[in-house]
Amino acid sequence: MGTPSQALDYDTDMQTIRDYVQSVVETQTKIATSYTAALDNFQTTVLTASPADAKPDLLGAVLKSGLKSIEKVAVSAVKASSGADLGPLVDMLQAVSDEIDRAAKAAQNYAVGEWIKSVRTSIANSYTHGQTGEDLRKLLTDQYTQNDEASRGGYIAGLQNELSAMQTVGAPKAEAIEVVLYTAWINQYFNSDCIDGSGIININFDANGKPGSAQVVAPLGDKIAAALNTAMDGAKVSTLMDLDVVKKVCKDDACACFEGNNTVRKSVLDDNTQAFLANPDTWSQFKRFPT
Repeated sequence: MGTPSQALDYDTDMQTIRDYVQSVVETQTKIATSYTAALDNFQTTVLTASPADAKPDLLGAVLKSGLKSIEKVAVSAVKASSGADLGPLVDMLQAVSDEIDRAAKAAQNYAVGEWIKSVRTSIANSYTHGQTGEDLRKLLTDQYTQNDEASRGGYIAGLQNELSAMQTVGAPKAEAIEVVLYTAWINQYFNSDCIDGSGIININFDANGKPGSAQVVAPLGDKIAAALNTAMDGAKVSTLMDLDVVKKVCKDDACACFEGNNTVRKSVLDDNTQAFLANPDTWSQFKRFPT
């Protein structure tokens, strides 16, 4: 962290501020790049959704789920371990959330692809094209100079702690964000009926316990399933049962339901069948949707 004389040296302190700003800009850009790449693929997948199926409030909730996944992985964990505030990243995610709200309000009469494109373009323009962080540098420099000499060392020490924490932030892979978007899409259509309803994954085994079919029961189910098949490897999701959605799992005509975290939502009467349906070895037979 340096000696007190170094902390009070103006040139050294200004370099700390520049290093911090550079780290912020680089991290924001990495996050924005991952998120916009995920939005690009998500947009392609749901492009043909009808206005009835892809209402702006529903899509807004789905897009925000991607932001929440970024905050959980890239920000909250680092904040908890370091005690750092990471304010610029929190502000960035809030700004993107606000942009989603703005786009959703403006999109009442637009096709789904147009307003997702609007969100993606706005984010790209703000965080991945030529952002220098000059405003942040000026703000931090002003705050620094407003402190007296006795307080500047503490200010820089706090900034150095923030810098150390910022340098450990890693943006989630685009595929991981995609999986969150697709599972959020499915969850938005869950109507609390895990047997005959929608917003679930339906996994089927025959009477002998051999794997049969698996489907996404939601609008554009086949496209969502295909997109998940493509993204799950990069997101390190091993099986369909690892997806955070309600699953209906059947052996012949006996079906059990599981929550997103795979706790039992509805069991079957036969203990042997229930044991088969709830066995991770059974689940491992469906790593992806059959094509």
